Amino acid sequence: MKKQTKHITEGTSKKYLIGLSVMAMALLFFLFSGFIFGDEDQSKVQQTPVNEPLNLQGSGELTIKDWVYNPTKKLMVVTININKSTALLDESLSFTAQEKEHPKRDLPTHVEYNDESRYVISIQQVSPSFDVLALDVIKEENAMLFPEKNDQNPLKGGEEKKELARIYTDQRKVEMDKQLNILTEQEYEVAAVSEEIEEAKETIKEKRESIQTIDERIKEIDQKIVELESELLYETEEEKKNTEARINHLENEKDQSNQEAAEHELTIQTIVEKIEMLEEKREMISN
Repeated sequence: MKKQTKHITEGTSKKYLIGLSVMAMALLFFLFSGFIFGDEDQSKVQQTPVNEPLNLQGSGELTIKDWVYNPTKKLMVVTININKSTALLDESLSFTAQEKEHPKRDLPTHVEYNDESRYVISIQQVSPSFDVLALDVIKEENAMLFPEKNDQNPLKGGEEKKELARIYTDQRKVEMDKQLNILTEQEYEVAAVSEEIEEAKETIKEKRESIQTIDERIKEIDQKIVELESELLYETEEEKKNTEARINHLENEKDQSNQEAAEHELTIQTIVEKIEMLEEKREMISN
């Protein structure tokens, strides 16, 4: 009877230890699974900054204005501004898009609107779980391929493509809009002009703030000059020379500040005239 009890006890202990070991292993797996397989939530966000210029390999600068996604329609719309260099002015640009999970499959893309610098690109069939999406900016140009000296084949023409930039949006950062649709070319043009007007108004605001800062500095200079001039009455000849030199320096600074303020005022006047023309253009387009 004692032996039977001993065997039962030993069996129960072994089962308990095995169960405890299994639980410990499961707990360790849970704790370290993110390390082994990679924790998606902690992975690096691949998002090209919006409203920050990106260099196009010496061919100008690209700025993403907005990047919006409609998961219901699997539609993305990207708006970018490209300040082209002289080398890029006569060249056409094309765009290709790929999801991270399907890097060899190009998604359907189309340029919905473009003017001298603004491009609106639609991307179709974007999976609701796209994770990261890349958009390539490609320069297309006609190229003549010259044969080797010993080659008897005639001269061949072809198309040369050069990737200027690759920009990204991350599913965790992209702007979501379930109302997003593709607009008409006219609507995109109105939006482009409206944005140009707003940017011009923002520049005027910045210029006026600069003028206010300059005016405050000029007041400080005037006050300092008055103080130094009053000190001249009680100074030796050597001290007067130093004080007069400081006064001259402040007066030169004041002249430069006044000139800078006048340049800002002239810029504001030019921008105001530009805004008036843009508003007329927007009204004409809208009708």
